[in-house]
Amino acid sequence: MDEENYTRPEYIPHELVSEILTRLDVKSLTRFRSVSTRWNSTIVHPSFSKSHLSNSSAGAGAPVTLVLSFINRFNSERTVFSVKIPPNQTKSLPNPTHILTIPGFAHSFVSQSLNGLICFNLGAMCVCNPSTRKFHKLPWTKVEISPLSPASTHHRRNAFGFDPVSNAHKVLDTWITCHEDEMIMEHKIFTVGAGCNKWRRIADGPPYFPFNESVCINGQIYFRALTSVTASEEVVMVAFDVNREEFRFIQIPDDAISNSEEAVLIELDRRLAIVHHQDNVLSMWVLIDEEDAKWLKKRVEIPGMCSEMNDRRRFKFAGTTFSGELIFAERSLTKPFYVFLYDLKKNEAKKIEICGLTDFKFDYSSALMNVISVNEHVETIKCLT
Repeated sequence: MDEENYTRPEYIPHELVSEILTRLDVKSLTRFRSVSTRWNSTIVHPSFSKSHLSNSSAGAGAPVTLVLSFINRFNSERTVFSVKIPPNQTKSLPNPTHILTIPGFAHSFVSQSLNGLICFNLGAMCVCNPSTRKFHKLPWTKVEISPLSPASTHHRRNAFGFDPVSNAHKVLDTWITCHEDEMIMEHKIFTVGAGCNKWRRIADGPPYFPFNESVCINGQIYFRALTSVTASEEVVMVAFDVNREEFRFIQIPDDAISNSEEAVLIELDRRLAIVHHQDNVLSMWVLIDEEDAKWLKKRVEIPGMCSEMNDRRRFKFAGTTFSGELIFAERSLTKPFYVFLYDLKKNEAKKIEICGLTDFKFDYSSALMNVISVNEHVETIKCLT
């Protein structure tokens, strides 16, 4: 080749390379980490994962990605799948993707997907990134208060939150020691990806006995709780500020069905809502003003064409999509396996069959598999350690 005809490649600024990389999928980014030391350090940097998450968040007309979590009651393994639902999908779907199977203790706690990460209780708490197929088991915790008497009992609750201010995921671990009518609280926090594999003790806050639930919205973790262990139990809403690591109580309306097992907490239009599903009616209480504890009550009648999802023995409320659709899913792994996406604003539902779940080769009969969680998910490259 003549020298005069040889064109030297133009230099591409690394800032432009980084911007291009933020628009790629996680699978490609995982491969490209081996291109060079600089590319690797760029991709694993917290600021890059934040920019990538912003670009990968679903927009209008994008497929809905669901993450499905099952637990095997025989060997306690938790299996995670993902499936993409194209826009206007109303029938069957392609086979889901098997993400990973995690051994552990068969505990029911599983969090919503928060900015691409999910938290499980496997005896030890475990944080999982389905996009990278990585998981990190956190150090064990135990109650530190000595029993006040042989009659003292210890209870553990967990929650998972995301702080948009510091871009940090945090796991809340709470031990409650009950002695007669007294409750003693112990709270610890684990910050994911902070480079320190330790729990931190935080202020204990007011005494309460939390339900086994939680939902994180705008940097606040919410869960219902009893204010005492006596006969005159009052149900309140507890809010935990993930950034400040502080607790506060929010009063619940007297007419709200707040202590029923059929009542669940959801995110609705970026607000907290209590939803109670009975027969063909959804009763909802939406928190519109936290400071003054103002709630707005709504009532939605499910149309007859969607009556199948009213079968509470078969379907359970499983979560919400980012656009606000309610997700109803089969209570156990069956063939065929269906989910409903119910649009509150249009008052209509899409029934979708997810094919291939029972084709996965479990160690034991699929009859032992129970659905624990189905919720919408977004890809992230975030590291867990």
